[in-house]
Amino acid sequence: MKIGKIMILVAALTMAWGCSSDDEEKLEGSTFIASEKPKWLANVMGNDDKPQWEAPDPLKYESSMFIMVKLEQRLVGVSTDNDMMTVLINGECRAVPAVRQIDNFNSYYFVLKVRGNSKDRDVSFSLCYYCAMLRQLFILTGEGSFAAERTYGVEEDYIPPLFKGNTKFPIQFKQLIHLPENAPFNQSKDDRVAVFVGDECRGQGEPDYPFYVFCTNENETLQVRYYSAEKGGIYTLKQTMVPTKDEERESTIAF
Repeated sequence: MKIGKIMILVAALTMAWGCSSDDEEKLEGSTFIASEKPKWLANVMGNDDKPQWEAPDPLKYESSMFIMVKLEQRLVGVSTDNDMMTVLINGECRAVPAVRQIDNFNSYYFVLKVRGNSKDRDVSFSLCYYCAMLRQLFILTGEGSFAAERTYGVEEDYIPPLFKGNTKFPIQFKQLIHLPENAPFNQSKDDRVAVFVGDECRGQGEPDYPFYVFCTNENETLQVRYYSAEKGGIYTLKQTMVPTKDEERESTIAF
C-alpha cells in the first residue's frame, strides 16, 4: 500500500514538473533571471589628483583675453568650491587657475584671464576643468589663435560641453532602446534598461528615452540588460554592440 502511494506521488510530481517545463518562456536572444528592481548606475568617479597648475608670469606675455565659462548642467550637481579651471596653450598654463563663482541665477561659472602673445597663432588651446567631487579631469582641446583683449562669455553664455572631455570615458554617446513588437512582456513605466561592459554599468535609463553611455575605447563590447517590472526580473541580451562615434544611436532589442 505504501509503495503504491509513493508511486502515485512520484507520478504526480513528474507530471507537475513536466507541465512547468512546458510553460517556461523560451528565449532565443536573451537569458532571464528573477530580480527586484535594480539600482543600476554608471560610475563616473575618477582617481585624478588635483592638478598643480601654476599661474603664468604676466611679464612674459604681451596681452590677455577674458573668458567667462558657465558650467554645463550635467556637471552642476557634482560641482563644489574645490573645483578649478584653467587654459593651456601648447600645454603651458596661460591662466590663473580659477575657482567657482555663483551668479544671481545660481549658475556656476569660472572667469579666466588668459595670457598670450601675437605669435600664438594656430596653437593648441585646452580648456581644463577639475571636478573635486568626481576626482576627474575634463579637457577640451582645439586649434586656434590668441585674440588679444577679447572677451568671451559675457554678452552671451559660453557653455562648453566639458563632460565630453572626460579623461576616464573619452567616448560618450546617447543610446535609445526600443522593445520589439513581440516582446515577452508588456512595457511598464517602472521598466529600466542599461548598457554593461562585463559586470560594469556604463549607462542606464528608461526604454524609449535616450541615456548616456560611457566607454573607455572603441573596442569595448557592450551588452544590454532590461528589467521588466511585469516579469519581475532582468533579461540579458545575447547580442552585443560596440561603441559608436555618433552623437546618438537608436536600437531595437530582440529577446
